[in-house]
Amino acid sequence: MRLLNKIHLFLFISLSLGLKAQNYQERQKQLEAQKISIKKEIQQINTLINDSRKKSRSLVDELEDIQLKILVRDRLIRVNNSQVNNLNNIISNQNERIADLEVDLKKLKDEYSKIIYSSYKKKSSEMKLMFLFASENVNQAIRRFQYFKQYSKYRKEQADKIVSIQKEISGNIDSLDKRKTEKQNVIKENQSVRQILNQERNQQNTLYNNLLKDQKNYAAEIQEKEKQTKLIDNEIQKLIRLAIAESNNNNSSNFALTPEGRLISSNFELNKGSLPWPVREGIITRRFGTQPHPVVRTTTINSNGISIATSANAIAYSVFEGEVLSVYGFSGSNPGVLIRHGKYISNYQNLSSIFVKKGDKVMANDEIGIVFTNESTGKTVLKFNIFNELKPENPTIWLAK
Repeated sequence: MRLLNKIHLFLFISLSLGLKAQNYQERQKQLEAQKISIKKEIQQINTLINDSRKKSRSLVDELEDIQLKILVRDRLIRVNNSQVNNLNNIISNQNERIADLEVDLKKLKDEYSKIIYSSYKKKSSEMKLMFLFASENVNQAIRRFQYFKQYSKYRKEQADKIVSIQKEISGNIDSLDKRKTEKQNVIKENQSVRQILNQERNQQNTLYNNLLKDQKNYAAEIQEKEKQTKLIDNEIQKLIRLAIAESNNNNSSNFALTPEGRLISSNFELNKGSLPWPVREGIITRRFGTQPHPVVRTTTINSNGISIATSANAIAYSVFEGEVLSVYGFSGSNPGVLIRHGKYISNYQNLSSIFVKKGDKVMANDEIGIVFTNESTGKTVLKFNIFNELKPENPTIWLAK
């Protein structure tokens, strides 16, 4: 009974530690995936900035670039810190596991010593035979024979358990050493990232001090750009209102959906969080919603979509099946395309060439056009929106991570 209780306790502790270890290992995989993604983002930013450096750029452009690099590098440091904390948990868990195994190993060895001693006292074959022949009847002889057989089997099982635990301890020690090395590597990496980050912050401070000398003019320039953006947003809203009116011949603010339109809307909603990006590679440089300007913090900007910086001659792709609602061009703006997906609309703005026309049926990942590259700044930026009829949605929660 005592042995059974020990086994139950051992299994409970092993299961608890095993579940902890599994959670920590899974967390480590998630953090490593995040780190790979962030490093790729940093590489893309560096490539895009290096390309744009060939052109003459304003101080605001330079500050926006350095601010973007700082934000992404800050994220990398936070992920590295999380990795170190998680590795500490893994190391602690493995130390506990090794300690528990060593306790179990000692108990097994003590029990095995007693078994060996008991076997030694009964090792004589003649004694075993005499014990069997002394049985009162055949049934008792069979029971005694089974006892010897089970006793030998138990002794072998105990020996096998000792070998198994010794191997497990050895494996845990090897794994522990690897985790300690991994932790030191992450710490070293973080130190290197912090050094680069400090250099970038010094560069940022220098640029910002230069900007302060003429902050009013820069603020006025930003406000003028925001005014132009608002005018374009209003024109896009007019196009959507017109499409809604044409769909139901009244002043309703909702699309009159056909059965096919309802199905496409439903499928679009089911793909929330997994829609493909409208460009193959890119970095979000402006996020959705009201926010302080990344450089002139006293100036507020509003975005009903996102801006994605990408490489020169990048292709814009449809994020879902649908119908081209409009190919538009406004004064002060490069052309764009609206695609309807039932009651949802995706917008692809700032194109230099367009491959579709109004009424075309498109599928997910169909080519729509080429993203415009600004010759003076060297930047290639796609402005992307998702609307639920007239309501702007945050595209980042719709696109795949």
